[in-house]
Amino acid sequence: MWKRIRSALRWTWIGGLVLALVLAGCASPAGEAITVRVDYSHDEFNTQFIRFFPDEIQVHPGDVVRFVQDWTGEAHTVTFGTELREALETTRPLIEQYGHLPEDQVPPEIFGQFLEAECTLPVLFSECEGPPSESETTGESEPAESEEAFPPIDQRIAQPCVVEEGAIPADGAPCPNQELGAFDGTESFYNSGFIGFETDRENVFNLQLSESIAPGTYPFFCAVHGSFQSGVMEVVPADQPIASPSEVNQQTRRELNEVVEPFAQVFAQAQGGEIVMGGEALSGNFSGLVDEQVQGLLNEFVPETIAAQVNQPVTWLMFGPHSISFDVPEYFPIYDVQDDGSVTANDEIFLPAGGAPEIAEPEDPTEPLVIDGGSWDGSGFWSSGVLYSDQYVQYTLRFTTPGTYPYACLIHPPMVGTIEVTG
Repeated sequence: MWKRIRSALRWTWIGGLVLALVLAGCASPAGEAITVRVDYSHDEFNTQFIRFFPDEIQVHPGDVVRFVQDWTGEAHTVTFGTELREALETTRPLIEQYGHLPEDQVPPEIFGQFLEAECTLPVLFSECEGPPSESETTGESEPAESEEAFPPIDQRIAQPCVVEEGAIPADGAPCPNQELGAFDGTESFYNSGFIGFETDRENVFNLQLSESIAPGTYPFFCAVHGSFQSGVMEVVPADQPIASPSEVNQQTRRELNEVVEPFAQVFAQAQGGEIVMGGEALSGNFSGLVDEQVQGLLNEFVPETIAAQVNQPVTWLMFGPHSISFDVPEYFPIYDVQDDGSVTANDEIFLPAGGAPEIAEPEDPTEPLVIDGGSWDGSGFWSSGVLYSDQYVQYTLRFTTPGTYPYACLIHPPMVGTIEVTG
């Protein structure tokens, strides 16, 4: 189960050009913070981008950078550190050069270089293999995989963490120092923790730069998603001009338009009943949409309302990781923050519920994953669990009782729809 969930949430090797920030030559007004968008949800249709907008900025010592998160259902961090610099200086150029290509067009040695560097980063959804298990070294069979959807969340990532010097603790426990003072660029590890999204936790991370931070480049990334969500902050001397906050906002808008416009076209096609994916024309009910040239997801059910008859099969074509979930309890988050600050995953979101079948790994990842979800009588919490396929998922469900049934994707809160079932 964990392997499938992890694959669903590490979908980001689909590509996307790293866009450079065009910096204008004027000074930033004193005291005015630069804003970086973390992820982005469009106001006309729900989107999700594993990116910073913009991903390259210039700042002065003593400045404040506001990292403003759009809550799309994805947790994000802002993470710096001397221990991460070498890895990011390797992975970011490789993404820029090869990230827009399909996997089969990326030379194997490039994957090797990327993974060698990426696997030195503390990343929550890592594709890196850990040490061999005891069964691998003794030849004994492994126990059955746990029904827990997530392993314990790495608290170094989920909670704020500062390591002034030396190696990053490797046990995944909370860092002894969680006080995020002004960033001076010499810290081994400087991590925001998950940026808040609940009403009592501001959805902003304010990065205060030290007045003494040395001019130079400081790469940063999201410790949930790794190098594909990374950026570079350049600190320049106070007497040198940089882009004003308003000019940075204009650049952000240009970058957003570049990635949103392809989604607008795909959304319009889906509303017309048909999309083209991989040269194949597909029609029907869509659960999420993607564009082959954009690193992101369009989190919508299209059409939003589906008419069906009792016992008639209703089939969704699912692009990206999503769930089909009915009679959803009052919204429960993907993760919970406990009173002591520890962060725990909510397994109920990711596992099947109400009789929905457990899904095995697809035998052929080049083919769609076809799932017959069975029947639902219209009562009680029903969820497919989070589903994902490298191609797409074809999920079918029948309704045995007439009624109007709202449904949702549990990992993308704005993604909702309705089934109207008649006898």
